[in-house]
Amino acid sequence: MTRAAQDLLSRILALLPSPHLRDSPKISPVGLTKALLLLLLQGHGKARPQHTKTKSPSALSRFLNHYPWPTRALIRLAREEAEKVLDRARRRRGPKPRLLVVLDLVTLEKRGRFKALPLSFFHGKWGLHLVVLYLVYGDLRIPWAYRLWRGKGEKSLSLLALRLLSTLPPWTRRAFRLRVVADAAFGTARFLLGVRRMGLEAVVGVRWDRKVREGGGLRDLRRSGSRVHLRGLPFPVWAFRYRHPLPGGGWEWRYVVATFPATPRTMLTWGKRRFTVEHFFRAAKSEFSLGQFGQRTALGVHRFLVLSLLAYLLAHWVGVEGKG
Repeated sequence: MTRAAQDLLSRILALLPSPHLRDSPKISPVGLTKALLLLLLQGHGKARPQHTKTKSPSALSRFLNHYPWPTRALIRLAREEAEKVLDRARRRRGPKPRLLVVLDLVTLEKRGRFKALPLSFFHGKWGLHLVVLYLVYGDLRIPWAYRLWRGKGEKSLSLLALRLLSTLPPWTRRAFRLRVVADAAFGTARFLLGVRRMGLEAVVGVRWDRKVREGGGLRDLRRSGSRVHLRGLPFPVWAFRYRHPLPGGGWEWRYVVATFPATPRTMLTWGKRRFTVEHFFRAAKSEFSLGQFGQRTALGVHRFLVLSLLAYLLAHWVGVEGKG
């Protein structure tokens, strides 16, 4: 096991024991955590308490839903280890390296009744909708934070995305130049204005029917890389369009804007890098069981998601640092 993965795992296990649980080996937090992580790391994508062979499903269920263990502290130490990994990997000479900050929405489809969970429909999918913030630097992929989107009529995706960006600690700006990329679900004036106020650059997808102050809309754009003023924004953006292939054949125009002077090549390059998060979602679902929670409490689901993401980090860091 590599240094980053070993450090993270040892700190997780050191954090969990509590006096009233440690006395009973049947409900030892360390043993239950090891059992769950081992189950998640098997990579078959169907990890549920009933699939473990080392602990009873009821013990694992109580561990996730009822036992007192510091979930927030677990998240904090994972971020501390992520900081160390990024610090070891970043370039020391020349200008500050660029850190890609990806925002995306993923739906964890569910069936059945989960009264304590805010399941809803989005784009024809019924389930739990997560807005995820994801960091990319070189070969490193780090899921940093997520927020639950409760569907239409609740807090907007743009607001949740801005709150996720506010969780980035000061050291990220000291060590890197941050560039935010997101798809058209976040391409609102509110989001672009909020990113600008944070002093960050962004490359964001926008709807084809967005209006510009110069007259007409983005669909009338004839030259990529044009400087335009979107309605509702007090500053200019640079617009780009590209052909997006459709699943059934053919293509359609897609539009992207940058909040900084950017050439079409720059916007296409950074826009494509957003799709690294799609690979992460596929791996998290198919290998690390991200959507396989069976708990019916919000706390149990949150803990399962956190442990699933930790399993992804452990496996990913083994692979990345193993290349070095």
